[in-house]
Amino acid sequence: MCRAEAHQLYAKKPIFDALGVQLFAVLHEQIESELKDFWPRYWGGVVLFDKSMEFYKALGGGNLLKDRFISGFLFNPRAIANYKRAKAMGVEQNFRGEGEIKGGLFIVGRGKSGVAYQFIERNFGDWAPLAEVFEICYRLQNPQESQSELLPSIQQWD
Repeated sequence: MCRAEAHQLYAKKPIFDALGVQLFAVLHEQIESELKDFWPRYWGGVVLFDKSMEFYKALGGGNLLKDRFISGFLFNPRAIANYKRAKAMGVEQNFRGEGEIKGGLFIVGRGKSGVAYQFIERNFGDWAPLAEVFEICYRLQNPQESQSELLPSIQQWD
């Protein structure tokens, strides 16, 4: 399901480019065959390997967010729905790798401004809402504009 999310985000790269936002995919495992399948097929940009899993720990407030396959996926209707959504996109699925660590997304501002937005995967396969992601990116580039001026343009991006 991570491939599907990466693919749908990278497909919007021209929008992120127009907003001056750089995209990075962060992986917690370095499985050569998986990396070759992932890049550039599902993600054509920069891929970083987080050996110490600090990105993933940051999402969990210092701890890795993990869930067991049986309880977190098989007995979780939301995760099953997320799997079906990813499969409907035509993205090849696999169950290689660690598979219990949940991910997410950070939007980091320029300089020392820090994290402007954080999305945490609560159920396997949860995706950050694109409208929220675009809104935050737009606000970072145009902090003076009000939300009422922003919403019509954000809705067009979905």
